[in-house]
Amino acid sequence: MSFKRLKAEVASLSALFPRDHKRVRIVSTGYDEIIVHFLDGKKKFVMTCTGLDSYLETPPMWFTDEDDASIVSAIEEILNQGKITITGSMLTLLSTVCQKRSLSQLPELSELREIEASYNVVASSSSAQASASGGASSQSSECSCAQGEDDEEEDDDVEDGMDVDSYDEEMEEYGMELFSNAIDPCDGAAGVDSGCDMDAGDRAVLEKVKKSTLTRYTSGKPIGGSVRASDRLMKELRAIFRSEAVKEGVYSVSLTHGDSLYDWTVKLFNFDKDSRIHRDLEKLSVKKKAQQCIELNITYSDKFPVSPPFVRVVSPVVTGGFVLAGGAICMELLTNQGWSVAYSIESLILQIMVTIAKGNAAISENPETGHYNLQRAQASFKALTATHAKNGWYTPPKNQG
Repeated sequence: MSFKRLKAEVASLSALFPRDHKRVRIVSTGYDEIIVHFLDGKKKFVMTCTGLDSYLETPPMWFTDEDDASIVSAIEEILNQGKITITGSMLTLLSTVCQKRSLSQLPELSELREIEASYNVVASSSSAQASASGGASSQSSECSCAQGEDDEEEDDDVEDGMDVDSYDEEMEEYGMELFSNAIDPCDGAAGVDSGCDMDAGDRAVLEKVKKSTLTRYTSGKPIGGSVRASDRLMKELRAIFRSEAVKEGVYSVSLTHGDSLYDWTVKLFNFDKDSRIHRDLEKLSVKKKAQQCIELNITYSDKFPVSPPFVRVVSPVVTGGFVLAGGAICMELLTNQGWSVAYSIESLILQIMVTIAKGNAAISENPETGHYNLQRAQASFKALTATHAKNGWYTPPKNQG
């Protein structure tokens, strides 16, 4: 992977399509994700590019939640062409969207082609040099096999002029640079997402976490995770704070331990009204004279979003609903096999709510003391994944959720 190349391309694209561009806006750049807005009149379409942690080794992955035919067609075209660079995939994306929507082609596309061509020239030059070196090695191979082995080992230690010892350091520095320069879409930049109604308290939480993470990093103290995970979790938390589901009281999210991004408390309030868990929560709310909920604990490792989060029910104790001993949840989505870096945490939370309701979960009337705890949840989830790894997962019919 080349962080130098990634950094250069991201900088070029951000300069071409700033947040006040009339048609295309790169609104967020992160360690493993770029978010692009395409504007057509009053319509705004959001597209995300991810999978950058293996840049130039595998094609970037583009996805969208939009159901607009032009956007979907453009992303399908990127997949069909297998573009390996962000610049190349942006070329395909923007030219296809403009064509499908009968819009004039963007003048910046010619600059994108020049950027892509310049990188191709550099790549071709590097390949030619490598071939020449390979030829010289072949000619002298009869003289010193040992020397050839040393050269091979040296080649393995170098990538784009950067030795392995500095590789992780540059990765962290680049990721933290992006984290530091991240712009909250609620900042109200001229003509860009002005009037954002994120709660002031939620914005304060984001700012506190950002400052705390940067302070620990610059002082040399552990940040309690990885730059990639922290960057993605900031985006996930920001998206949730702006979510309509949160504003409507379907669920809420808070950080369990002050400014740690890696431990969340999630409260589930509004389940399907026809479900048993909804009725049980209503009864419990009347009994305790306060709105009741299902409380979850979600924790993340430094490998997130490549690895899934760990989710468990904290309270109250429930029966059914695919909730296991200790509060672990039986869902393939929560395993390495079923998880995808493209999944958002909000979509995960809402799917858990559906799973609990469809599984006919009910609040236990006589729960065992200490029934739910982290150790028991981890043990039962480990046993669960081992069982399903051997026997597979059962997928119910669509009419059963």
